[in-house]
Amino acid sequence: MSDSASTPQRITTVLRWARGEGLVADAHAERRLLAMRLEVLAGRALPRAGAADVMLTAQWAAFICWVDDHIDRQGLGSRPGELEGFTAPLRKVLEHGGQHPPTAPHAVVLWNLWRRTAPGMSDRWRARFACAYNDFLDASEQEVALRRSGVRLPLSMYVRLRRRTITLLPMLAVLESTGRAPMVEGHGVEARLRGLGGAVADVAGWANDLASYANDIAAGQDNLVAVIAREDGCSTLRARARVTAMIEERREGFRTAAAALRSDCAVAAGNNSAVGCYVDMVETFMAATLHWLAVTGRFVTP
Repeated sequence: MSDSASTPQRITTVLRWARGEGLVADAHAERRLLAMRLEVLAGRALPRAGAADVMLTAQWAAFICWVDDHIDRQGLGSRPGELEGFTAPLRKVLEHGGQHPPTAPHAVVLWNLWRRTAPGMSDRWRARFACAYNDFLDASEQEVALRRSGVRLPLSMYVRLRRRTITLLPMLAVLESTGRAPMVEGHGVEARLRGLGGAVADVAGWANDLASYANDIAAGQDNLVAVIAREDGCSTLRARARVTAMIEERREGFRTAAAALRSDCAVAAGNNSAVGCYVDMVETFMAATLHWLAVTGRFVTP
């Protein structure tokens, strides 16, 4: 089935799943989910995968976007302890490895996705996903606390925080499973492979900030464009140009690192094929994410 032929079916299936899981409860939420075009992201991230793996990836993306939006757009965390109460059931799912069914509805969604994704993956993968998602929750709580107290971060600190709030690293872990491309652990390359993931997170976060600038400002949320304009004392237009240049520089660094990994592992014994598969997966995900950000209606105010 071609990508274009399967797209309407994927849209319908994601929407039906989201309704069943309680992520879509009204017409407004339905329109927002449809505008996100998550079937585009999943299909392009896994161009050679089967329909079941593409759909599971799209469902993970829907859940991750829902949690992110629920935190950012619903005013969650305006009172101390409010966000922590929301994240605690999610943390318990990961802490116990999905062994005990939760009761909080949003945690049930995570539990169901986890039970479909984790089997067959290594213990280190499970720990890596839990660490990445917990770090996103930590960073989200930190971001909300800063917003509540009126603290504005300098550029260097904002960039580090943004890398953790963009949720690309948990999605990369999902793709290790659905894309059949687990990270090569040890062998002197794991740190370099993680570096590729950090680059994807930066590029996606910065491109996201370009797209969502108006919405972020309206919501009272900081944004890379605003941080640069404030720190450099420049116009929004000039700040946007600098963000664009940062993205291109980071992408070039990513391409260089990916090429070096392929070159180094081509002459190494044992793990070169696995390393190549992982690098291919990350490169494809980078391209899919940038394409998705260009076509999604997630940042358009209804």
